[in-house]
Amino acid sequence: MAPGFAKEVLEIYDSWDGKESVPMKLKELMMVLRIEVSKRYTPNAYWQVAAMPKVPEFRDTKLD
Repeated sequence: MAPGFAKEVLEIYDSWDGKESVPMKLKELMMVLRIEVSKRYTPNAYWQVAAMPKVPEFRDTKLD
């Protein structure tokens, strides 16, 4: 998807008066687009996620 396309779609959707009658699947799609746009257009979002502590992976050390 083009970088600004989803952002433009969300702006149009937010300013639309009849969005209360939109089917639930379309509302869910707009929610997913809003999440993706917020991640894409937030400066340093990737580095914030990368800096989060990693959960250690524990392995079973028993031999069968």
